[in-house]
Amino acid sequence: MSDLPPTFIFAGGGTGGHLAPALAVVEEIKADCPQAVILFLCTDKPVDAKFLDAAGHGRVIQPIRPLPHSPLAWPDFYLRWRRSLALAGAVLRDTRPAAVLGLGGYAAGPAVRQAARRAIPTALLNPDGVPGKANRYLARRVDAVFTQFEGTAACFPAAVRPRIRAVGCPVRRSLMSGDRGRILAAIRLRSDRQTLAVMGGSLGAETINRAILGLAADLAGRADRWQVLHVTGAGKAAAVREVYQSAGVPAGILEFCSTMGDLYAAADLVVGRAGANSVAELAVTGTPSVLLPYPFHRDRQQHHNAAPLAAAGAAVIVDDAADPAINADRLRAGLLPLLDCPQRLTAMAVAARSLARPAAAREVVHWMLEKGK
Repeated sequence: MSDLPPTFIFAGGGTGGHLAPALAVVEEIKADCPQAVILFLCTDKPVDAKFLDAAGHGRVIQPIRPLPHSPLAWPDFYLRWRRSLALAGAVLRDTRPAAVLGLGGYAAGPAVRQAARRAIPTALLNPDGVPGKANRYLARRVDAVFTQFEGTAACFPAAVRPRIRAVGCPVRRSLMSGDRGRILAAIRLRSDRQTLAVMGGSLGAETINRAILGLAADLAGRADRWQVLHVTGAGKAAAVREVYQSAGVPAGILEFCSTMGDLYAAADLVVGRAGANSVAELAVTGTPSVLLPYPFHRDRQQHHNAAPLAAAGAAVIVDDAADPAINADRLRAGLLPLLDCPQRLTAMAVAARSLARPAAAREVVHWMLEKGK
């Protein structure tokens, strides 16, 4: 038996939605096996460097690109796919990993395919309610598929369903132990007011920004009780700040929040998207929400993610619209009654916690460590 520390490979990237749950799994691996070697086979997108370099994990950039719509681009895709397969094969040969975890998306494909061919224990993370094309393609080749929702199993072929484990979405420990006072002090908000947190994902959602700014006068009328913590996305802070200041809304503005545990600890209500990570984080932190699912997914992926929270009474779903005025009216109808009813917010928080799966990362790690022995 080798005395070398085990290596675990994480395949995927390109979005925070793929990388955040992976880092939660890594955190739990390190808690059980501090000497473990972690390596990501990822993309060349800046978000990968932002997440992984800050955490100090090794990464290998793959030439793979998404499958293009135009047939003219298919030859380039095929060449990149072959090069990525060769790269993944070489990494697996050199590192001899104990297990491989695919994170979803096109960047998971080469390493998952190569690991499965070599009988290396291989699994997929699928936190979205509806699996994407890559995971539907790869699911037949892996030993396990970890999903957030029980109902996701129905989206896979019958032959795959026995390997599906509905464990929840892995969430970092720091999300569950935030410091409310720290973030409020940092952005100069008061501790004696309730806080409405507005966020549209790591890149910011312009339709959410516009909709909430359309409610500036409504928020100003509640400034004795409510303040706003708004994560705008890169390059959008100045314009958002100006609207709040002109309307007299007490607000703290961030382009990006690196301490999401603190944000959830400060938030009495969240307005945001319904990405898989977001809905899991809302549940484990017991945070009421008004959710505007991303409207342009063909399979209405984020609507499916939000549905369990809404059904439990933990969230209100507002359909996003391209027209800012329509969006503001829809958000006004969903949001303002909550700002004026603290009893309902308390009930929503309890409902959110009833859906929490804080041990999701532990369950994934238990499988990886057991299979990797």
